[in-house]
Formats: sequence, C-alpha cells, structure tokens
Amino acid sequence: MNNAHLSKPNGLGVTLGLIMGIGISALCYWAFIKPSDHTSNEVKSSEAPLYWVAPMDPNFKRDKPGKSPMGMDLVPVYKTEKTKETSKGTVEIEPSIVNNLGVKTTEVNLITPSVDIRAFGRVEYAQNLMVHVHARVEGWVETLYVRSAGEFIEKDAPLYDLYSPELVNAQEELLLALKQGNANLIQAAQSRLESLNVPATLVDSLKQTQKVQRTVTFTAPQSGFVNNLQIQEGFFVTPSKTLLSVAPTNQVWVIASIFAEHANFIKEGQKASITSEYFPNTKLSSQVEYIYPSLHNKTKTLQVRFLLDNPGLLLKPEMFVDVFLQLDIAHGSDKHSIKVLAVPVDAVIRTGLQDRVVLALEEGKFKSIEVGVGRKLGDFYEITNGLSENDKIVTSAQFLIDSESSITSDFKRMAADEDSSATFSAIQKDNQQSAWTLATVNEVFIEDSMLNLTHGPLDTFGMMGMTMDFLVSENLDMTQFKENQDIHVEIVKTASGMFLVKTVHFTEQQSPKVEMPSEAMEMDHSKHHRGEH
Repeated sequence: MNNAHLSKPNGLGVTLGLIMGIGISALCYWAFIKPSDHTSNEVKSSEAPLYWVAPMDPNFKRDKPGKSPMGMDLVPVYKTEKTKETSKGTVEIEPSIVNNLGVKTTEVNLITPSVDIRAFGRVEYAQNLMVHVHARVEGWVETLYVRSAGEFIEKDAPLYDLYSPELVNAQEELLLALKQGNANLIQAAQSRLESLNVPATLVDSLKQTQKVQRTVTFTAPQSGFVNNLQIQEGFFVTPSKTLLSVAPTNQVWVIASIFAEHANFIKEGQKASITSEYFPNTKLSSQVEYIYPSLHNKTKTLQVRFLLDNPGLLLKPEMFVDVFLQLDIAHGSDKHSIKVLAVPVDAVIRTGLQDRVVLALEEGKFKSIEVGVGRKLGDFYEITNGLSENDKIVTSAQFLIDSESSITSDFKRMAADEDSSATFSAIQKDNQQSAWTLATVNEVFIEDSMLNLTHGPLDTFGMMGMTMDFLVSENLDMTQFKENQDIHVEIVKTASGMFLVKTVHFTEQQSPKVEMPSEAMEMDHSKHHRGEH
C-alpha cells in the first residue's frame, strides 16, 4: 500500500512535466517560428515575381503560374538588385567565378595579312633531266655492265651488249656497199646504222676491219645514277621496253604538299627556304617553279614544285624536307598599309553552320555573337563582319560561356541597354518564304516585341495550328495589338530560326475564330490556365 501510495505523486509529476513542456514549446513556436514565417511572407510579397517562364523555353512567359507547352511548371523570375534589362543572350558572371573558370580575354586588332606556310616536301629526280634508254631493235642482252639501280655511271661508259640479227644484217649491208663502191648505197647503209643507234665508233671500226661484229655495245647517254633498271643478262628486249634510266643529280626537284587552306596563296616565283634533319645547319633557297593543276589523289593537297641546285649531292631522291614560305598577302599599291581585322584562332567557335565569338562586355557580362570568318592567317582568323577594332573577346573558357549564352542569344551585336526590338530587326531577305494565317492575340509583350498567338495552320513551314509566341517586326506598332483580338498575319522565319510577324491586317469586324485540330488543342496550355475555354 505504501508503494502504491507513493507512485501517485510520481505519475502526477510526470503529467505536469509533460504539460509544461508542451506549453513552453507552444510559446517558442508563437514567439519565434510564426514571426519568422510572417517576415518571410512579407519578403515574398515585397518581392513578387516579375513573370513566370518555361524552364526549357525562355521566350515562353506568363504573368501567372501555369504549365509550359512541354507540361512543365513555369518558374518564377524575381526582380533583384542585379536584375537589369540586357540584350538577349547576355550572361552575367561573378568576378570570382570568372577567375575560377580561367576566362581570358584579348582585344581585337588590325594586322597586316601575312601567312607563314610550313609544308612537307619530298626530293625527287628532276624528271625533265632524266634520259630513258630503249633498244631500237629486238635482241638479247648478252652482257650487262650495270648490275643494280643506284650505280653512278659516266657519260659514254658501256651499259650493255646486245645481239640482234637486224644489227648484223645492217652491218653486212654497209660492207657490201663498200665493196661495190657505190656512194649512194654506202650513205644509205650508214644512215640505217645511225637510225638504229649504233655507236659511231663501231661504224668506223667496221670500215677499217671489214668485219661484222656479232654484238653491239651501247653506252650511257649522260652521266648520272642508274634508275628503273628493268633488264638483266639474257633478257630478250624490244623497242617498246624501257631498259633503264639515267638521272643526273646536279639538279633535283622538291615536291611540296600544301594544305587546302593555303592553296590560294601560292603563286609561281614565290621564294621559299628548304631545310631537313639530314642537314640541320644548312638552309637552301628556292622559288616556286610550277603549281600542279590537280590535287594529290590520296592526301588531297596541292602539289608545288621547286627546282634546286644540288652540289655535293646534298639532296638525295626520296629524302624528306621541310619547306617554309612567308607570304605577304596584302593588296594595294602600298601593301604594308593594308590591314585586316583578325582574332586568335582559339577564340572562334565554329559549328559548321555558324561562326561566333564570345564578346566580353562591361561589368562581368558576356554575349555570344555571330561573326564572318575569312582567311586563316597563321594563328589568326580574318573577321569580315561582326566585330570592331578594340572589341574585347574571350579566348579561354569561351565554350562554357557560349553554351549558356547561345540558349537565348540572338547572335546580333548590340549594346546591353538598346531597345530589345532592334534585336530582331535583321530578318531574312525579301524573297524568303512566308505563310498567311488567321490568329487570335492572347497576350501582348510590348517591351519584348512579342505576341502570344493562337494561329491556324502554317502550311509553308509544315506546322499545324497551335498557341505559341511570335516575334514582331520593328516596323509594326506594338500598341495596335490587344488581347482577344482577331488578326490576319504574315509569318516569316528569321535567320535565328524563330518565327516573326512581318505583316498584319486589322479588320473592324471580328474574323472567324481560329479552328485548331484536336492535336493542337492539347498544346494550348496558356488559355487553360487563364480559365478560357
């Protein structure tokens, strides 16, 4: 009993402790949590969203929450101290992040257009100086005095002995004419031996000895190295077969391969320097002798020929050399006064369809803009349009910035505080394709020069009727457009791929409502969220 009596006060104490804990928690909640929520609500109400935007399409804007055409929740955009009106595609990066990314910039300058070309070359025999040896009669090679290609041979040194029945008959005809003493026959026999390329020494010996020689020895037509040796002792030869070639090396050719980007810069007579690892301390000078009319069938490079003197056989056929050409490609009477705008090669982003650079603006802002790229001048690209002298561009980490800027960029050069309507002033040429259709104005974005329209089919572009945002030509007055207004519009496609209202017809009477196919109705999220059915 005593124990039971004592347990009651303990239970009561526990209960009282629990009640006091709950009360203290409630006081803390009302004292700290609620005021904090209240303060948060005040902040949110004071920082109301400027608008709601689609996560995957920055051009899809609404003044209230809803769904994007892709079915995603619209994201609110708040006005902060750093929120400023900037041109499309402008990216603002904190200085600390700029340093972490390793962003480097440089100024756009004017340079004198010159090209330093380094080409790969190969030494060859001078084809115009080579002599190819043929037998002028059929016969057999009985003795060959040259045993392998590459041997050097002096002029008039013996090459091979040939046995030919035709040569034997020609000698006998001369002996017969000599015995008859007929001058005409003697002259005819001698002419025949000369036409068969019989050496004059053999003819003289025949006249003196009156003996026919079974074989005839043929000699080298010039000094040089034996090349393309096609015979051995015992071979049967014919006039159509090349027996060998003799190539002099006092002069050689260098055939250089020029890449396509430099092909148009090469002219005959341009001076070049030729070096090789085979003679590292020697530099040879030459000039362009000939430019071949076709490209190499495998490498697709332009073949350029140089003729070089070769004292001491410094250059050997099949040797590899380096060819250097420094070309000043400026035009005009005073070529050194002609300069072009150029940027480093690393600064240009080439996509195949568009060339662009990242322009460094003031206060840590960057913007991708489209540029016209001309010739490649060594480590620089010539810029034909899109930049001006002293512009600052990004040369390192530009791909990271471009990937963010190009999402919304119009790629047009303009100042950050210009009217955004000028962004879209450059549209395609007058002969561009267009489509007329009926449309209903859902929303008017005057500051952005944009309309949200529910339109009928655009057959020219293969589009069915739907609800979407359109750019508006700067020639049109944005104040003329009203919500729920029915209009007749001409739609064109801009160079950036977006659609633009080029022409509009306003009528006093309401035109028929635009009829859309059932598939397009599913895309009309904007009206659904405004409560329009």
